[in-house]
Amino acid sequence: MRGMRRTAGLLVLGLVGLGSAWACGSQEPKPEGPSAKHREGRSEVLRGLMASKERVDPGALKAAGEEAKATPVSVQPTPEGTGGSGRPEAQGWAAGRVSWVGDDEVLFVDGHGKEREVRVEEGTQLRRDDQNAELRDLTEGDEIRVTYQDTGEGWLARDLEAMPARKAPEPDPNSPPLR
Repeated sequence: MRGMRRTAGLLVLGLVGLGSAWACGSQEPKPEGPSAKHREGRSEVLRGLMASKERVDPGALKAAGEEAKATPVSVQPTPEGTGGSGRPEAQGWAAGRVSWVGDDEVLFVDGHGKEREVRVEEGTQLRRDDQNAELRDLTEGDEIRVTYQDTGEGWLARDLEAMPARKAPEPDPNSPPLR
């Protein structure tokens, strides 16, 4: 009797196993292990960890630094580079308040009280209140921030961002006088 129960139990387990294998067989097989992208990410992390554990001899670094100081450097004129957009790299920036707007230039007073002039050309990106704008949209008193390239003949604007002039707060007639 016991043997028969055992055989029946094994038979039931076998049928359950076959049924589940059949049900799982209808799905596409999943690839084993991590994806290539996942493995690549892990490799990059491991490379970074190994690089951070490398030991460098301080004496060798110091000797290399002294050697570099002793080597004369020849300065050659560098060709005009680009910032990735095909436009020349901007050389500086300035901010101030617009005092005059012309057809292709803006005159503004910077934070040091010095009057500056910047030329605007077709490739210049103009923005006002986080919207694309045109030069005629600027008005006297607007606050601007400009990135420019110094061409030797003056500043050429690459990006010009404007904010409308802020009005000075009006004094409150009901406030007590200061003593």
